[in-house]
Amino acid sequence: MAAEKTTAETGRGLVSVHNIRALWTDCDPAGIMFYGTYFRWMDEASYYLFKKAGLRWETWKTELGIIGTPLVTAHCDFRSPVAFGDEVTVESRISEWGRTSFTVTHRFAVGVRITAEGYERRVWCTGDPADPRTIAPAPIPDAVRARFAG
Repeated sequence: MAAEKTTAETGRGLVSVHNIRALWTDCDPAGIMFYGTYFRWMDEASYYLFKKAGLRWETWKTELGIIGTPLVTAHCDFRSPVAFGDEVTVESRISEWGRTSFTVTHRFAVGVRITAEGYERRVWCTGDPADPRTIAPAPIPDAVRARFAG
């Protein structure tokens, strides 16, 4: 389970930092973290980043009129293994804004040792009022971008 902690904002925009303990369920039989865990942790880290910006995913539909920000790309470079019991620090920020999409970058570390670096490309999406089963990209409001300026 992740626990938020106080984070810093830099000239590169709002930054979220939180810690996660690598549990046995995150690891392969050798006790080394399974690569897919990083992708789950990136999704979780994006949640904490938006929460820090005052944008809770639970209220997007009512407050922002969007369904969500589905992934279109996810990538991770693995640098050093994480073992069962390690405390991993995750640092996340939005590194790029497009008209309807954005990129969240994540850096994972155990102490000063970088274990992985990755990113998610997400699309700001609304629903089609004529067909609630569909989603469509929408321009990201300037007010949302401003919350990540730091």
